[in-house]
Amino acid sequence: MSTPGTRREFLYGLGSSLGAVAMSDLLAREGVGAGPLAPKPAMHEPRAKACIMLFMEGGPGHMDTFDPKPRLTELHKKESKLTRGLETGFKFFVGSPFKFRKVGQSGIEMCDQWKHLADPVVADELCNYRGCQAESLNHPEALFHMNTGSRLGADPALGAWANYGLGTLNENLPGYVVMTELAMPQGGPGNWSNGFLPAHYQGTRLRPAGSPILDLSSPAFKDRRHLRRTLDELAFLNQKHGAEHPGHGDLAARMESYELAYRMQMTVPEVVDLESES
Repeated sequence: MSTPGTRREFLYGLGSSLGAVAMSDLLAREGVGAGPLAPKPAMHEPRAKACIMLFMEGGPGHMDTFDPKPRLTELHKKESKLTRGLETGFKFFVGSPFKFRKVGQSGIEMCDQWKHLADPVVADELCNYRGCQAESLNHPEALFHMNTGSRLGADPALGAWANYGLGTLNENLPGYVVMTELAMPQGGPGNWSNGFLPAHYQGTRLRPAGSPILDLSSPAFKDRRHLRRTLDELAFLNQKHGAEHPGHGDLAARMESYELAYRMQMTVPEVVDLESES
């Protein structure tokens, strides 16, 4: 039978042994001391296994693809008296140059330029939602509105909310990643911001060329053990500083980001290596 003294010595000994790693994992699985990104139970049984959102800035307009506007066609080249914001000068309506038709058993409306999408096998798998409305004609504000729900871009992005509500199943990878092509979208990182949520939930951008994440590999003169000791010392100093300044959420998030980066060095290179893919 152990005494309080022997229990303290046992826990103290765990601090520098492999047992500490196993114990931390067991506690995390039981929800004790689990991080903010730990998986959370869903409110409803999910039917979708994954969701891929393609937001194609600069793509064709809705009135030229899946949303016919007969009234706009009637007003083609006629002067517009509508005013929005600071707009000035002569304005006129521009209708779509394309024709529309209903396709598939569902009768979904589609531009005549879509050849393969009009196949009933494909068309009847589509869901076309036409209830989204914009509040700005400026590109950065429109992007913020689409990705965060706010034209000011100060609210959490869609991915941040998903990460906040569901957590992540893989503690070695970011729960919310953003893949950009060629250039950054207008408005920049504000499109995948954590907003007023803790900094843990901000999106992690993967670069389109070169290493997806900078500084993913440690310098040749630093091995994993050296890096681990450095992070432990840094965590000690940050925890001491955090105790003197309670409620400093950004510091806690930065500490967690260091640990995540350490784990990512072992996982990300394999994930982003596409050489073995078909």
